[in-house]
Amino acid sequence: MKHLASLAVASLAVASLAVGALVAAACRSDRIAGPSNPNLTSPADAVLASRVGPDGYRLPPPSAPGLRVMTYNVYLGTDLGPIMAAPPEAFVAAATAAYAELQQTDFPARAGKIADQIAAVQPDILALDEVALWSVSANYDITTWPQAPTKPFVTQYDFVKLVLNALKARHLNYVAASADTTSDVAAPVVTAFYRAGNPKKFALVRFQDRDAILVREGVRFRDPQHGKFAASLPLEALGTALYRGWCSVRATVDRKTFRFVNSHLEAENADINFAQAQELVGLLQNEHDPVIWAGDFNADANTDAPSYALITSAGFTDLWPLAHPRDPGLTNGPADGVGALGPDGVLVPFTSLVFNARIDLVLLRDRGEKLREVDAAIFGNKQSDRTASGLFPSDHAAVGMVFELPR
Repeated sequence: MKHLASLAVASLAVASLAVGALVAAACRSDRIAGPSNPNLTSPADAVLASRVGPDGYRLPPPSAPGLRVMTYNVYLGTDLGPIMAAPPEAFVAAATAAYAELQQTDFPARAGKIADQIAAVQPDILALDEVALWSVSANYDITTWPQAPTKPFVTQYDFVKLVLNALKARHLNYVAASADTTSDVAAPVVTAFYRAGNPKKFALVRFQDRDAILVREGVRFRDPQHGKFAASLPLEALGTALYRGWCSVRATVDRKTFRFVNSHLEAENADINFAQAQELVGLLQNEHDPVIWAGDFNADANTDAPSYALITSAGFTDLWPLAHPRDPGLTNGPADGVGALGPDGVLVPFTSLVFNARIDLVLLRDRGEKLREVDAAIFGNKQSDRTASGLFPSDHAAVGMVFELPR
């Protein structure tokens, strides 16, 4: 496990005061204010999500012929940016606030709504990104930071397991066929306060970022593979890097075999994003079966971003424009997350989503006949998709598609 090793617990007294001021209210309450706050001023209130056609695009029923695929970035649960940018004296405060946000973005509830979107598509195979694994240590002596705890971490949120269980509750059985683990970091957080508001107890919270491929029960698959990209975003101040990865399987549906690939490319640096796309294009160049490449590309297809241009020039066809050539198919926007922490540390859910880019894609490379027909739709961006407490399932929309692989 990689810790944020270069950070010392300098000026802990200053950090303690900051923690008390920033998150005491959040730690006293695990409820979400809302369902929404009409006075909230945030980018996510400015523009509605991408349209889904006049009456909403509808996919053919599961009984119809064709391969059913889906891609969904489910949102890892908190904004890690403030932690990465925090100076040493504010690091514990930033990590504690992020942990409070994680609890309030309530992935168990969101997993149910994510399962509803998957149930609407009933894909044979799907790509899930940011299916994080969060775990917590026992009480931690912060003066030993950055040493690992003496007792093992206990899992708090296993996003893959929660989604699989939610699907099973809807009588849909899927298996995690392949997965990667990319970034793996831990940070100290405050778990209890003295009456005066100063920190009393600490724990280490561990975050493991993952991407996964789920396969519907009954679909044959083999040869699972996964990896981290060689190109990564260095985080020198934290003594680590932000890693991204990919995973794949070879699957057979309707006697047609194909390689299904899920990738999550870098969002913060276009050069690293391009290098990662280039790396995976190289890995796939000798694949003779059809290749379906899905995931969060963090490269806007509508602006012909460099990595998108690279991938399409390597023989991959973007399937959304085949289905809806005049619809921008927006799936993501500038606001991170499903809500914003107020000054009292309580999460206020976004009342709408801003979508201004199409970065969640499904592409196909097939050396046979050209694809003739594609059905595609966007899911998870409607007001009716929100949880009872007003949370959207994710800050991304899901994309579902149905098409027949050429023979």
